[in-house]
Amino acid sequence: MRNNLRNLNNMEITHLGRRDFIRYGLISSFFILSGCSTSQEKLALRGFPDVFPSEFLNTLSTAWEFLPIKDIDLENFTYSSTIQEKTDLLALNDGWISNLSFNSLKEIKATYIRDDFSKQARSFLDGLGEDYKYKIFPLAVSPWVILFRNEDSLALKNKQSWEVVFSSALTNQIVFPNSPYLLISIAQKIGFINDFSKIKTQAKSFDDQNALNWVVSGRANAAVLPLSSCVESLIKDPRLSVLLPDEGSPLNWTVLASPKLSREPFPTDWFDLLWGPTYLRRVISKGFLPPTSLSDLRRKNINVSKRYQSIFIPEESVWNKCWSLPILSYEKRKELAMFWNNS
Repeated sequence: MRNNLRNLNNMEITHLGRRDFIRYGLISSFFILSGCSTSQEKLALRGFPDVFPSEFLNTLSTAWEFLPIKDIDLENFTYSSTIQEKTDLLALNDGWISNLSFNSLKEIKATYIRDDFSKQARSFLDGLGEDYKYKIFPLAVSPWVILFRNEDSLALKNKQSWEVVFSSALTNQIVFPNSPYLLISIAQKIGFINDFSKIKTQAKSFDDQNALNWVVSGRANAAVLPLSSCVESLIKDPRLSVLLPDEGSPLNWTVLASPKLSREPFPTDWFDLLWGPTYLRRVISKGFLPPTSLSDLRRKNINVSKRYQSIFIPEESVWNKCWSLPILSYEKRKELAMFWNNS
């Protein structure tokens, strides 16, 4: 759910998501305008490079090309400029789904894969509602975790729980995601129903895009972020450690969507290659998990870092407590913003 939202402390209810809806809504024009190219042109996969494992690009056939979407593109897009664009498949994370027009998407069947989806994947799809359930295809998932810098030097309490964020050593020292929805879901998981002031007290910043840099540079002692976005630094930097709390964690889904006007069938072989023996260990070592049952992974004894074995492939008791964030109506988003702003 890593959207570029404005600072939460200055958020006004009447402006919740307005800029994001305008900005992200432009992506839907990719779908409406796709299918306009000639058959000689390559098929286009569009997406953000950091939302899926790089191995996914290795599964592309020569008939496809990857066209990255960059933040600067979102600032400069106009409807006239997108007329020249085409998209046959879009890769994004679940925070963007509600900003796509479901009427411009086509159903992705891939029945044999969907039949093998885990309970977590099915729960995620159910939370999207009937409009999106069969038009969004989960490719991978990564849990939100707490990243620490020099953990041993911090006087932390409740070290296996989300309540660790309330340790005095972390007051004004945590970088949280800039998403009231996600933070409220965590607070409610540990019993904070309508009072979120303690989270705000602990916050150094609300900054999705630069959370890792805050911690690595020493400007913050901890950050809440998806595992997949910090694995490389976690392995290389001995000062860093990570926690997947016993209560479970919100899940960050990488999904695929297919425009209705694209004539290309959904490339199920990509999925099979990505989660096949060639790439499986590498992808899991980057903090991603498949949308299928984890029990199969445990039986395969995949060789990942022993230090983080229970993070990369969580124990069933923890994984079953993890949760996905359902799509909210605009009215519900306003209500949550009110709770957040008034706490």
